[in-house]
This record gives sequence, C-alpha cells and structure tokens, in this order.
Amino acid sequence: MSTTKEETMTPQLIATCWTSAGDAAPMRADETSPVPLAKRIAAVAQTGWSGIGLVHADLVAARDTIGYPELSRMIRDAGIGIVEVEFLNDWWTTGEERAAANGIRADLFEAAKVLGARHIKVGAGMTEQPLPLSTIAGAFADLADEAAEAGIQLALEATPFSHLRTTQEAVEVVGRSSSPSAGLLIDIWHTAKTGLSHEELWKVVPMERVAAIEVDDGYHKTVGTIFEDTINNRAYCGEGDFDSRTFVERTLEAGWTGPWGVEIISAEHRALPVLDGLKKAQDTALACFPTAG
Repeated sequence: MSTTKEETMTPQLIATCWTSAGDAAPMRADETSPVPLAKRIAAVAQTGWSGIGLVHADLVAARDTIGYPELSRMIRDAGIGIVEVEFLNDWWTTGEERAAANGIRADLFEAAKVLGARHIKVGAGMTEQPLPLSTIAGAFADLADEAAEAGIQLALEATPFSHLRTTQEAVEVVGRSSSPSAGLLIDIWHTAKTGLSHEELWKVVPMERVAAIEVDDGYHKTVGTIFEDTINNRAYCGEGDFDSRTFVERTLEAGWTGPWGVEIISAEHRALPVLDGLKKAQDTALACFPTAG
C-alpha cells in the first residue's frame, strides 16, 4: 500500500495531561481532573489524538477504582496508541522528602509498565536555590539506571523555576548518564522563555538523547511569577510570541520523527468545555506543520 507525503508528514499528537484535564492545574492541592476518565478518554479519541497523558493523581484514582489493566483496555479500545505519565519529581531529595518521592516513583513506574507508557515525564522541582549540577546529575543517573532495569524511558524537562533552569543544564545532566533510559524533554515554552532561539536549540541539544517534544505557545512578557505564567498564560500554538511554526520546522529539520505532545496550560483553556479545548489545541498545533493532513 503506497503512502503519500502528506500522510507520512501528518504528526502524531499527544494530548498531554493538562490539555484534556478540564479545570485542573499543576500544584493545586488536588491535581485530579474533574472530568471522569471514561469521558476524558472518549473526548481525546473523538477529536483524533494519537496519545493521551495522565498525571499521578489521576493514575492513582484509576488504580484504586477500576485498576490499571482496565484503564489500559479503555485507552486501547478507544484507538489511542500512545500513553505518557507524569510527573516524577524530588528524586534528588533525602529523608522524609525522599520517602514521599519514592512512593510517587513506585506509583508512576507501576502505571508506566501496565499502561505501556512511551515515557515518564521528569521534572526538577521548584526552588530559588538550585542544587549543584553534580548533585542533580548523580541523582538522575541513579534514577535512569533504576528506570532502565524496569524497561522505562525517562524524559527530563528543564524549567526556569527549578534546579535545572536551562536546556543546557538538562543536556549536561542527561549526558552524564550512560543509561538508555536517560532522555530529554524539550518544550518550546521553556526554551523560548529562557531565550534559547529555535535556531540555536538544535546546536545545543543532541537529538539522539531526546525522548519527547512538546509544542504550545506563550508570551515574552511574564505575568506574575514565572511559575504562575506557565500554568495560567500559555497560548495555543501560533497564537503567542514564540513562533510555534518555526519551532516545529527546525525540530523536523533536526531529525525528530516521534510524536508531539501538545501542552496547553492556561486559564483560557481550563474554561473551555473539554471537547472544545481539545479541538482547538489540535487544530492550532496541526496548523504549525507544513504538510499536516
């Protein structure tokens, strides 16, 4: 069966967790989506996404009610082929913090294995005083070794309010691990917000270590804190200052062939009905691909 150029270039898009979660946001006291899982999965499938993302709170709720095997069946029966889970944090901590983090790590590893997740998204916390890079690198190398033993891929994301504030720092941390599970997550919001141009990005980032790519949009002007800005004021692709289309073009030129996470986190998006939000997020993302069907 022949395949047209348009078909080969139509991207696989993942509705990352906040894109389909309705009125839910990172770092709320309860991050659980108010949208029932069955309805959420159906909405993602109905609007034609290739993948779905789920956050820890939603995963634990599913485990304790229907169980992960049933959740996996629901996702696959809906025709959704890609699953990602998040957000693994505090893997560098000690004492009581580490004990709590290890519990979340065990939850996410279990979910990833049963659901056949493509990767686990990994963060570097929130802090005003970043730890030495050597400390973070050593802890991440240990985490990656553990993930490799479990057959799990990690995708480490630098964020400008964390222990890894720049993409360059995340590249160095991943580069200090020889584990095949040690990968990078590159999100346009964080690269653009820290002043890394789309042209320079792929001179800094080794494509062979990239595990995940995320597209969205945003504004150069920060409203509130940088964290408040990232959870309240992201824009749909092509509707902000970050030039999502050029980001996509440069990433394709650099050789990315995997799926694209679409991560829309904003007050505007949370206010929309889930189906409407998913459709707008998908349409605006597809418009940034030169030959998307």
